[in-house]
Amino acid sequence: MSYVDAGYTIALATVFVYGVGLGLRRRRWERALKVAEDSEEPNVPGARS
Repeated sequence: MSYVDAGYTIALATVFVYGVGLGLRRRRWERALKVAEDSEEPNVPGARS
C-alpha cells in the first residue's frame, strides 16, 4: 500500500466516523426535543408547584 492510498484511507475513515457522530448527535437531539414537547410543565429546580 502506498502512502497516497493510506492517506485516502485515513481521510475517508475520518469522514465516515464524523458522519456517524453527526447521525448519533441528531438522534440524541431529536429524542431530547420529543421529551421536551411531551412534558407539559417545565421542570425548573426549586420552583413551587
